[in-house]
Amino acid sequence: MTDIPFMYREKLNVPRKVNFGLELELDKVNPNEVYKLVRKEFGNTWLVKEEKGLPKGENAELVSPVLNNTKETWMMLKKMGELLERISPDYNRCSFQVNFDGSMLPSIKDRVRFLKLYAMYEDIIYRFSKGEDLEYRDSLEMYASPIILSLKGVLSLSDNAAVEMYTNQKRYGIAFKDKDKDLIEFRTPNMTSDPIYWQNYINTFYHLLKCATSPRYDKEEVDKYIDAYSRIYILESYEMLREDKAKKFVKTIFNSNVDKSQFMHQYVGRRP
Repeated sequence: MTDIPFMYREKLNVPRKVNFGLELELDKVNPNEVYKLVRKEFGNTWLVKEEKGLPKGENAELVSPVLNNTKETWMMLKKMGELLERISPDYNRCSFQVNFDGSMLPSIKDRVRFLKLYAMYEDIIYRFSKGEDLEYRDSLEMYASPIILSLKGVLSLSDNAAVEMYTNQKRYGIAFKDKDKDLIEFRTPNMTSDPIYWQNYINTFYHLLKCATSPRYDKEEVDKYIDAYSRIYILESYEMLREDKAKKFVKTIFNSNVDKSQFMHQYVGRRP
């Protein structure tokens, strides 16, 4: 499945009409210098602001404009990756965030189905999302914490309670945001300046959302997995390589062999 080269693509298997946005966190940088460089390279298209969870005066957060699956988007993100390589930030306490329109999960039922699917494959998603680092950052439990145990605890109350648990918060790896705009936010454990990883995140999270509302969603299997889950040391187990489960995951959410291969390259950690 990984015989296709790990590569930056001109186009993803995402409909052009789908909107998404990125938030890139940078630590141990001069925010004024970052602002000047971004303005010089990209004009006013990217917002440069402070990330409140990092030391004041030593960080920056870059917020993209609304993006779509176009050649121009991927050219711009490749250029941004090159700029970040020159800036050389510290990423030990930083995350890469992807936001999609909340309309992709229009109902409470859809959002619960998605949360369950995410929780079932959370171990695979977390290892895949570690980027180039071999270990999760120290603040992960307070920033992009796993959801499966909290979800398991609240599902018995109601679907509304389950969705509210992950609405407008900054602790978990997934969040629903209904302030200003209705968004679905993915927060990866580790930031990276490699645009190949950025493409892989965008593509994977889009297809995960679509799977939650598709006939491929196996409600019985998902419910059974969550009901039986009882691990305590979650992150230690999430670092383990589970290729068979990862292959099942990609077969569940992807149709394209290229998509499956790109995911597995990153999940296993094979680079060119």
